[in-house]
Amino acid sequence: MVKKRIFLSLVLSIVGYLLGIIAEATHGADSAIYMASCFIKILCYIIAVPLAHSAGKIIRKESNTIGIPGLRFVSWITYGVAIAHFMTFFIWTADGSRLPDGQITIDAAIFFIASMLMIAEAWNSYKSKE
Repeated sequence: MVKKRIFLSLVLSIVGYLLGIIAEATHGADSAIYMASCFIKILCYIIAVPLAHSAGKIIRKESNTIGIPGLRFVSWITYGVAIAHFMTFFIWTADGSRLPDGQITIDAAIFFIASMLMIAEAWNSYKSKE
């Protein structure tokens, strides 16, 4: 079950990154694809990082280890930065201005790094358990 959580988190992270690229490509068109891909990207990452964390937490609890706290710490910091960066999208678009090019892809990359760090920590805990 834990291995499935890690794999699902990985899939959601990759899908979220690809949706970020799609959102970046369509952000000037004011289309439904832009809005859908942008918000589904956020949904993927809001699920992926805590899912990987919970998988790692279960593994660490079962094996009575601490894992790699540094990876978890940096992942949560990066996750918070990505969420704050995403919130600035609303500030840019609130006054009717266009979102600067590349910002959605940068946000997707920051989320992707956060999720990969958390997945790496969970996977390392899983492998050290065996």
